[in-house]
Amino acid sequence: MTGQIDGRLVAALLKQLEQRRAAFDRGARHVGWKLGMGDRERIGGHVAVGYLTSETVLEPGARYRAAKGAVLCADAEAMVELAGDVDPAAGPAAVAAAIGRYGGALELVDLARVPGEPDAVVAANVFHRAVALADLGSAPSEKLAVTVTVDGQVRASERWPGDLPKRLHDAAVVLEAVGERLRSGDRIITGSIVQVPIGPGERVAAGFGDDASVQLEIDPP
Repeated sequence: MTGQIDGRLVAALLKQLEQRRAAFDRGARHVGWKLGMGDRERIGGHVAVGYLTSETVLEPGARYRAAKGAVLCADAEAMVELAGDVDPAAGPAAVAAAIGRYGGALELVDLARVPGEPDAVVAANVFHRAVALADLGSAPSEKLAVTVTVDGQVRASERWPGDLPKRLHDAAVVLEAVGERLRSGDRIITGSIVQVPIGPGERVAAGFGDDASVQLEIDPP
C-alpha cells in the first residue's frame, strides 16, 4: 500500500526508524507505537506514527528530568495492547477484535517548534519524550472521564475516544508502507485526549474515571 501513502511521510518514517534501530543497538526493547493525531505532525492527511521502546517507558510515579528549553506538555491517552496481529487490508471491525486489553497512558511531549515541520516532527518521533502506563482491565465506555491533574488540581477533562479501531487501522496502513506491522503484544498509545502544559517541579497525573491513574514528577534540567 506504499503508493497510497504520501512519499514525504514514508521518507520521514524511514528516518524515524533509523533512530529506533539505534535504540535497539543500545539495548532497548520494542514496546509498541504511538499515534499522532494533531495538525503539526500530519503529512498528506495521514495519521502520524511513532515508536515506543523501553528507553522511554517509565514506571508510574517516576521522576522525569526536563530538557533545557523544552516546551513540555502532558497528554492523557488511551492505550491498547494487541492480542493478535493487525491486517492492514482488514477493516476497523477486524482491528477491534485484535485488541486484547485497554489501559491509560500519561505521555510527556516536547512541543518546541522545529525547522522543517511536519516532516521533522515525524522523523523525530512525533514529540515523544516519555510515557507511563496503567492497566484499565475491561474496555472503557465513551462516558469514561479522562483528566489531567497538576499538583492536585484538575487542569483538563474529556471523554474516552470512540474511534480507536479506526485509528489503529489507519496506523496499520501507514506502517505497512515502511515494512512494519501492528503485532500481537504491541502496546499502542492512541493520541492525546487532553493535553496541558507542565513545568519543572510539578507533579502531573492522568486519571481514567475511578479505574486507574498514573503520575509522574517533573524535575528541572
